[in-house]
Amino acid sequence: MIKRVKREMAVFLAVGMVLGLTAGCGRKDNAYIIEQSREIIKEELVFYSSTAKGNEVREGGIMHSMQMAIDEFENTHPDIRISYKSYTPMNSQEKSYDDVVRDRVRNNMGDDLYIMNPDVAYEMYREGYLADLSDLTSVQYLTKEALSQCTVDGKVISVPMTMLCYGLFVNQDLLEQCGLELPKTKQEFLHCCEVLKENGIMPLAANRWWMEPFVLTQGLASLYIEEGREEKIAALNSGETPISQYMRPGFEFMQEMMDRGYFDVDFARNAEAGDEREQFLNQEVAFVVHYDTAIQDQIYGTHEFKMAFIGFPTDEYGQVNLFNAAQRICISSKTKNLEMAKEFADQMASKEVAADLLKNSGGFPPRKDIEFEHPEILATAYENVKAGRAMPGSNPEIDLEQWGTTCVMVQELYKGRSVDEIMAEFDAQQMELVHPGR
Repeated sequence: MIKRVKREMAVFLAVGMVLGLTAGCGRKDNAYIIEQSREIIKEELVFYSSTAKGNEVREGGIMHSMQMAIDEFENTHPDIRISYKSYTPMNSQEKSYDDVVRDRVRNNMGDDLYIMNPDVAYEMYREGYLADLSDLTSVQYLTKEALSQCTVDGKVISVPMTMLCYGLFVNQDLLEQCGLELPKTKQEFLHCCEVLKENGIMPLAANRWWMEPFVLTQGLASLYIEEGREEKIAALNSGETPISQYMRPGFEFMQEMMDRGYFDVDFARNAEAGDEREQFLNQEVAFVVHYDTAIQDQIYGTHEFKMAFIGFPTDEYGQVNLFNAAQRICISSKTKNLEMAKEFADQMASKEVAADLLKNSGGFPPRKDIEFEHPEILATAYENVKAGRAMPGSNPEIDLEQWGTTCVMVQELYKGRSVDEIMAEFDAQQMELVHPGR
């Protein structure tokens, strides 16, 4: 919200609690929370994000690009300052950023803009909390893929700063020591895992958030690679085709990897995104799931072995990469200064900021007007995209949200629920959307 500020405010780091957000959430003594405002200001826009200032080692180039946008906006709007607030859970016992955002939005805690993950954005839009951003200047420059992921019911509910490409980072040295090549199919991947395990090497490191690409690429890739996409999606939304038909192959694949001991389930059950970094850099595992910007030095860029980035192997289509419009900027429908918030969102999604983020972090541009020199290590991913072996992580054309829902269900699989139980839950959620209240 826009509000008058009569005194100077300084940067501060609060460790321990977020007022109004800690009840019933277990221990809160490690949450990484930042609130920032600078100088004596007349007015401010409150921007809530998951990217923590002062934690650049973890966040990498995104913080540099965000600060670039904030500085430029404040320079061109001298009477406005951006109050930057963030929350980063430090372990699985902390409340997730998604849940914190839901609480802040529903309780109208004074934020004007947010960074939201796709499932949260869709949910908040359905509840009437997000403004329509269709008239933003930056929207007309978004790629078809970026725009489609951010459009619901013909309304643009977010604008992304980047496109993240999910795939497998691979220690090729470990594979070659075992006489293995980069896998292109699911069976080749399982063979690699078995041989690695026989040689005393844990094949894969996982966390509790990022294994859903394995599931989604096994089942839903056919919607985007084969013909008849619109008809198949319509059949899902009407309930004619149960969603479990698409989800079961991926969950059975996950269960097979768990049963064969191809990754440490106990570690994955509690690990935050990025906790597996040291295992990969120390060459304790051969595969790890991450998105493309992990090539930067803060994550895997300092590796001391031959490394590759590939798509998720499928038997039907070969490697498939999964894309998410990311760092999605949403605006509260309750903001008292909608037009100013839109101006700042345009700055965040500008060509200059997107180009800076690509330069510092790599990745794929969300805008059509950016020319970018592709890092060599991402060559396979670009080849997959060019060949049509790519798919979105979440598609708003499908009524049942896929990314967040699958992530939660993978965590349930970790806890011991059966594939059949999880498929029944998927179908139940689908039918609740088809026949609300029944």
